[in-house]
Amino acid sequence: METINSQINTVLDNKPTWLTQDFAIYFTTMAALWMTRVVLLKSLVRLGRSQYAEQYRITKRPLITDAQLERESVWVYGYFYDFMSFMLIYYLGMFRDMPLYISESIWWHFVFHATVVEFVYYWFHRLLHVTWFYKNFHQYHHKSINTEPTTGVSFEIAERLSYTALFAIAPLCVALLGYQSYVTLFLYFCWFDVMNEGGHINFEVLPEWFHKSPLRWVFYSPSFHSVHHTKFKKNYTLFMPWCDILFGTAIYKDEKPQELLPTRSEKKADFVLLVHAGYMPSMLYSTKVNGHKYFVELANLKHKYEHQGWMYLLYPYLMVLSTYVGYFHKGYHNEEEFDFSLPHSDKPDAKKAAVGSTWIVRNLGAHYLIKSYKKTIISRIENAVLEAQEKGIKVVGLGNFNKAEWINHGGLDIVERLKDKLNGTTFIAHGDTLSAASVFQYSMWLKENNYWRKSVFITGATSKIGRALCLQFAKKGITVYMYSQVRARYQEIVDEAAPEDQHLLIYSDNLADGKNSDLWLTGKMIPAGKELINAIPKYATIVNFAVPDPLTPKILATRPDLLHLDSGLLAYDHKVMSPKFTWLLPSGTIYACLAGCIVHSLLGVQAHEVGPVIIDEMDKYWNAAQEFGFCTPPHSSFYNPITLPPPRLV
Repeated sequence: METINSQINTVLDNKPTWLTQDFAIYFTTMAALWMTRVVLLKSLVRLGRSQYAEQYRITKRPLITDAQLERESVWVYGYFYDFMSFMLIYYLGMFRDMPLYISESIWWHFVFHATVVEFVYYWFHRLLHVTWFYKNFHQYHHKSINTEPTTGVSFEIAERLSYTALFAIAPLCVALLGYQSYVTLFLYFCWFDVMNEGGHINFEVLPEWFHKSPLRWVFYSPSFHSVHHTKFKKNYTLFMPWCDILFGTAIYKDEKPQELLPTRSEKKADFVLLVHAGYMPSMLYSTKVNGHKYFVELANLKHKYEHQGWMYLLYPYLMVLSTYVGYFHKGYHNEEEFDFSLPHSDKPDAKKAAVGSTWIVRNLGAHYLIKSYKKTIISRIENAVLEAQEKGIKVVGLGNFNKAEWINHGGLDIVERLKDKLNGTTFIAHGDTLSAASVFQYSMWLKENNYWRKSVFITGATSKIGRALCLQFAKKGITVYMYSQVRARYQEIVDEAAPEDQHLLIYSDNLADGKNSDLWLTGKMIPAGKELINAIPKYATIVNFAVPDPLTPKILATRPDLLHLDSGLLAYDHKVMSPKFTWLLPSGTIYACLAGCIVHSLLGVQAHEVGPVIIDEMDKYWNAAQEFGFCTPPHSSFYNPITLPPPRLV
């Protein structure tokens, strides 16, 4: 016991010099301040959307869209950056041992803000309207014409961090003079947020006498700032117009509601592909998840979706981000809309066959495997289905784990739970009919070209796709070893086969049973790694349709005799569709299940595609997919193009 107490005392004696009671007070105050800022923002948003606000609305067009709301949801990251910067400032020795209140502090805050902050901000803001800076930074903020309070705190990361530094000038200068206090620091940032977010509230909150008095030259109004969001090159001021007046960029006009631009509505999507983030760094590829296009551009430097070494540097940020969006943020978002044209529609006036949209559930793949997330994820998927119905979307395609058996049994549970809410206009599709067809067609092509000949060993044999493949191979007279740990499920599938084919479906719970199989289909994450590759016989062909692949390039390199190929993918022509967000696949490639959802929509099927794959529908979906411009992609291994070696069978 004495040893333990001694160790504890040693730790306490060696604690960082900044980790004190004063820091505890500072941290608590800053946490309270930032929570107050959130309450203020939410309150102003509610006020801006009230019936009262409609009477005094300044800019009514264009309408606020879901895309704008999603774009402006990045405000939370800015608040996080502010909070962490103030923790860093304390760590560096500032804001320590502050008194509760100093009366002179308010005056000095005003002096530094009105002079230094306003002047620096004015010229920095004008710089941001220079073409290159505007295009690469400030354009994100100005996409919002019809502003909301959240517009005032929605920026690209580089611009947002610049503001974090700029707006800390007044408090830091006051601290250097020795006049900083907790009360004035708290009040300054609350006042700052009210002025900033109130300036973007888009209805005139100030009385008529204000606009006729000299006060309008001291402080701006929502009407004054709305001009900046419609004229762009005027009214650059932060809160105090003196720089605009001095440098000739101020415009004062009648504070009457104005419709400055025509109504612009969002495209109505015909189908939605509902996917989710794969692994933690994959959040970098979505602007609307990570909040900033620079992460997307950085991640895409290699024009390839993969984990890159530098991404480890962002893991602390991504861990906080993934926890936040996994539990507390809006459950999903519209990542992108894209047109789908019928093949051979090269004419400029060719009619678009459909409009598609990718929605991303804001959970990582790992979250789907954690019990505590399950209820949240199920709710998010079902809410997305109901929102799609409300928007008049015909098909909701379930991608990735959004159709997993342990989540909703391939969509069956969604249909059952929402049976009283679905009105027969929106249908759910897991797309696995086309997935199974694409894997089967590719496997048979390999057989015809002598890349395998004997029998098939398949992991994940009792999954939706695995079951369909086993039954199709049996129909062709091909022996299939069905690897599974659940014999009862295997027997159910055997009973579905024609009596004359049942002997071709052989149960296996041991990888060694595949020692004579020259085609291995991997359709499940486990078994994996060395356990799997050591069981595969020499010169076998591996066709993978599991995500993630149970093998890795490093492990495969130990067996150069094996041929590894990707499957469950389809290629599309960029003239048919050209989405910017490509579901973490090389451009021009799509998961067959997502293509299946598109086909489901284009065929106008008035039914859900949920639960087990209907075997008799596989050829229908395969033929339709080819008609609509999908085809088998070039051969690849781990998404890297490869050239097939000469056939090894004679």
